[in-house]
Amino acid sequence: MARKLRIHSPAIHYFDMVRRCQSIREASRRLNVASSAVNRQILKLEDEIGAPLFERLPGGLRLTAA
Repeated sequence: MARKLRIHSPAIHYFDMVRRCQSIREASRRLNVASSAVNRQILKLEDEIGAPLFERLPGGLRLTAA
């Protein structure tokens, strides 16, 4: 039986901003929310999908193939 994803709209919005900024800190600044809130939503998405969405690098984030 296929697993049903339950992805919430704010998580997708945060993901898109992090993707564009390549930085959780910059995305959180633009979204006017705490970095921890953005990070938490990204981690929830990754958990729901079962794969990392970003490579964590010293200079920022890079989108994975997932």
